[in-house]
Amino acid sequence: MNQVLEKIIYFGFTIFIFIVLWKVTGELWETFVPWNYKTDLLGIFVVAPILIVSSFILSSYSFKVIRGSK
Repeated sequence: MNQVLEKIIYFGFTIFIFIVLWKVTGELWETFVPWNYKTDLLGIFVVAPILIVSSFILSSYSFKVIRGSK
């Protein structure tokens, strides 16, 4: 049961990090990238997977730091 709760917290924290990264990237994207279908496809197929991977990496690293500080 403890492992299941830990996985749920990990996944929730990962989703939170992804949402924060998505909002920051969206603001920067609106400011600096011109709007057309090519840049939107680039955002969906290149930037979104990078954000997903980086959110999992940041989440796992933060959990390692939390476990190490106990």
